[in-house]
Amino acid sequence: MKLICKIQERFRKRNKIFLALDIFLTLLTLYFAIRVLFISNQALVSAKHSTDFPNVLIFAMTLSLGLTYVVRVVEMLVTGKRKYFILHLIVAIIVLGVSAIELRWLFI
Repeated sequence: MKLICKIQERFRKRNKIFLALDIFLTLLTLYFAIRVLFISNQALVSAKHSTDFPNVLIFAMTLSLGLTYVVRVVEMLVTGKRKYFILHLIVAIIVLGVSAIELRWLFI
C-alpha cells in the first residue's frame, strides 16, 4: 500500500505532460531492452539469426533513455525544481553521447 500511495503522490506533484512523456519513453526503453535480450539469446542458440539487428535496438534503447533524462531536465527547468538537476543533466549528456557513438557504429 505504501508503494501505491507513493506513486499517487508523485503523480499529483508532476506536470501531466512531462509525466506522460517520461512514462512513454521509459516503457519504450524497457521494450527495446527486452527485445535485445530475446534477439541476443536466439543469436547465441542458433547461427541463423543476424547479429546486426541488436545494434539498432541498442541504439534505440539508449536514445530513448537519453530522451527520458532530457524530459526530466526540461521539467526541472520549467517547474523550477532544481533537486538533482546537475546529475540529470550530466546523465542526459552521457547517454545521448553514447547513443551518438552507437549511431556512428551503425554506419561503419
